[in-house]
Amino acid sequence: MANTQVDQSQVLPEYGPVTPADLRKAAWRHNLTLQWSWNYERMQALGFMWSILPILQRVSRTKEELIANMQRHLVFYNTNPAVGSPIIFGAACALEEKGQGEVADSLKVALMGPLAGIGDTIQAILLRPIVAVLAASLAMEGSWAGPLIMFIFGLCWFGLKFPQVTWGYKQGVSLVTTVAGGALEKVTEGATIMGLIVVGGFVPSIMAKVTTPIKFVRQVTVDGQLTEKVVELQPALDSILPYMIPLLIVGFAYWLLKARRQSPIKVLLWLTVLAFACSYLGIL
Repeated sequence: MANTQVDQSQVLPEYGPVTPADLRKAAWRHNLTLQWSWNYERMQALGFMWSILPILQRVSRTKEELIANMQRHLVFYNTNPAVGSPIIFGAACALEEKGQGEVADSLKVALMGPLAGIGDTIQAILLRPIVAVLAASLAMEGSWAGPLIMFIFGLCWFGLKFPQVTWGYKQGVSLVTTVAGGALEKVTEGATIMGLIVVGGFVPSIMAKVTTPIKFVRQVTVDGQLTEKVVELQPALDSILPYMIPLLIVGFAYWLLKARRQSPIKVLLWLTVLAFACSYLGIL
């Protein structure tokens, strides 16, 4: 009985069932502060631990148990903060609530890599450049809608984190099966195709000013008189294929990336050299 009294006296006041308020608090912490303590040693680990702390305080009976649970979540962790991490975090909360902390640790390690690839592809490589291109086009025309679009885009990404946390919480350990089954990969593939189509459609509007000033002077006979006629190359190219020069430049960059295996930095350097050379020679 003495040991029982001692054990009961050591029980933390926060210990008890996890409430919806705890889950909301943890979700807000994750979605707001995950990246605030990012570092080169463990990257998002400290932010993840701080986020899930309200759950750990509920499921840990003693201070020593709470410290051990916090240390478990201080191991290396890094994934996409907008798409991958909310799902993992929701599942980890569910597993901690069920007393399966070690399973939560394994789930984090197993999913942070695959979901980082999926999240980076959807958010950073596809959607963000598309929205940024649209916003930049409007801003270049003097429209206030450009920066507003970027602001709304950021708010939308933040809002989408919460249903991800809820979905991950409901999935729990079965989340591994869902990812392994290829469902998310199909979504990524479809988003990639759509993104490439949209980005390709922006090429003419972004590079519309890339034209050639080359002109030819020809002597022609008009009403029996010999006169000189100026023939501009750009209208002739437009009659064959509108925006031919921008498309050729984009094709050249794609060829360097895919066929020649050049890095994006080297491609930018090649395009810079090409721009200066064509400008100096009066070609573009």
